[in-house]
Amino acid sequence: MVEHLTNLVNFIGGLGMFFYGVETMSHSMQKAVGEKFKNVLKAITGNPFLSLILGALMTIVIQSSSTTTIMVIAFVNAGIIELTKAVPVIMGANVGTTVTSWIVALTQVGGASKLVNPTFYAPLILGISSLIITFNKSEKIKNISSIFLGVAFLFMGLVLMSNGIKPYSGSSIFVNSFRILGRIPILAIIVGAVVTALLQSSTTSITILQTLALSGEVNKSAAYFIMMGQNIGTCFASLLSSTNGNKNAKRAALIHLFFNLFGVLFFSLLILVTYPFISDFLNSRISLFEISLFHTSFNLTNTILLFPFSNKLVALTRIFVKDEDGEEKLDLDIVEKTKSILDDRILEQPELALVTISNEVIYFAKYTLKNVRRACNLMILGRSEESIGEVTTYEDLIDDNNRVLNEYLAKVNNLVLTNRQHMKVEHLLSICSDVERMGDHAENIAENAKDLLDENADFSQSAKNELTHVINLTLESVESAIKSIETNSWEEVQNVRKCEEEIDDLQDKYKVEHIKRLASGACKAISGIVFLDTIGNLERISDHANNLADYVEAEIKNNI
Repeated sequence: MVEHLTNLVNFIGGLGMFFYGVETMSHSMQKAVGEKFKNVLKAITGNPFLSLILGALMTIVIQSSSTTTIMVIAFVNAGIIELTKAVPVIMGANVGTTVTSWIVALTQVGGASKLVNPTFYAPLILGISSLIITFNKSEKIKNISSIFLGVAFLFMGLVLMSNGIKPYSGSSIFVNSFRILGRIPILAIIVGAVVTALLQSSTTSITILQTLALSGEVNKSAAYFIMMGQNIGTCFASLLSSTNGNKNAKRAALIHLFFNLFGVLFFSLLILVTYPFISDFLNSRISLFEISLFHTSFNLTNTILLFPFSNKLVALTRIFVKDEDGEEKLDLDIVEKTKSILDDRILEQPELALVTISNEVIYFAKYTLKNVRRACNLMILGRSEESIGEVTTYEDLIDDNNRVLNEYLAKVNNLVLTNRQHMKVEHLLSICSDVERMGDHAENIAENAKDLLDENADFSQSAKNELTHVINLTLESVESAIKSIETNSWEEVQNVRKCEEEIDDLQDKYKVEHIKRLASGACKAISGIVFLDTIGNLERISDHANNLADYVEAEIKNNI
């Protein structure tokens, strides 16, 4: 009884260490290289082969194909990458997830080759990395050491699990269980899918299967069908993450499912057709290396067969997720659109959360710029109750969306972030505040337009010309400020500065000119008040644009 309890404790303890090791390694890798995710995204161009490689590399770093796929779905949902360009990345993620199973298989190298067995060095790696983390002050070195700490825990956990399961080699429980699963493929597929869906990681479920294989009683037939089920189960997380997304996000999740379903159908038929000829082989025991080999063969074969048909997969998803008739009114749906993109599940990946919220803040700024332009047009192109009301309607949405962004940024700020990431969050919060204030000034301009409408007044031609000049400079300054945020462009920052200085000079100059017009009777009193107030609001909008440029300048100087 004590022996059984000891083995159970070893297995559970080893499983916990393994989970912790994977989590620590994944988290530390993301902190170490996560800042480069933006550059990775930019590399996902029209080259499908490059996108495939990037998907695999991202999964190797993150140690989870589910997480990579969720990231891709989030990017598709946010409009960062197109659906057709996302397909090869999803395929690459399935290939990249096979690496961990090969690492686990290396733990069974023994005998004369014991020195190349990674578990031999695990305690040493654990000790050295722990000392470095404890006594070193450098955040970068601590992150790298944490990666090795995770690797050490991973291997030590595998050793404990192996020690807990080995005494039951030949146990009737294992023999009968895997014999049944080998004879009933659909049951084996369901078991693999359910376990993986619950764990939300095919990497972890494959590792558990490899550990059970150490009993020596897992036959190939059972293992193959369990692994097929695991590939279906890994789609659960991506399907779940797409539920609140737009149509393309749902389609991306379906592509992940269809990709794996095709592989399951293909390999299942292949095994069933050839079973009479290879029955002895399928009923023989499977090794850790053979599990890794099948896992890799499944995903590579699937990728090779489906890679040329990426566009067909996209077309297939359109049958299940149809386009609605007519264009979506995104302008009036900004708050719900933002809420759907800022999914709390993304918070598990801090850099992904930052990339996503950054893009939403940029979209928010562009959305507000449209309302600023809408308000300015009331001054130059004419005005009506309806057009003035539109500005107010959109301003309410701007305020609501600003609250959504601020709430999410607060959640991001509570994550474990690097100093660079914390500074980025602070800048994004400040950008939201400045952009929201631009919206307030746009509403002020609309109120000025209403005053003119109520009094049936207008500007003189010279006043219109001056106002048009300031409006164009103001819009240019905001456009350049937004571009500088998007591209970290020093040239755009300088252009914002130039526009802002020119607007300051013109405000003083045109104020004097307009007082002269008022004195000569060329303008009504109400027109003069509105003119000066509008110029003042435009100047303050340019000030907020200048603030945006300040944040970008700080990021350029700090290499953020």
